[in-house]
Amino acid sequence: VTEDAGALLESSVSAGVGYNTGRLNGLLGAAVNWGRPNEDTFGPDLDDQLALEVFYRINASKRVALTADVQYIANPALNPTESSIFMFNLRMRVAF
Repeated sequence: VTEDAGALLESSVSAGVGYNTGRLNGLLGAAVNWGRPNEDTFGPDLDDQLALEVFYRINASKRVALTADVQYIANPALNPTESSIFMFNLRMRVAF
């Protein structure tokens, strides 16, 4: 829980699960997040934000991983004019 302006969410709870698929040394995962937008940052009377994510990570090598995911956000705090949004992402992680 946060107070004062600056934080996007004044309260936030997340949970997720992952399943090692064995195929391509991959990880299939899902997560959910609930958050209450910070009134000092966004103003009063915003609905709570709910985010759902499903992803698949492939370890391309010992040091490189690629992750594709889709996210659904209901009542997005950063875009209060929209009731919901979808995001599609592709990330790459390189470890040194």
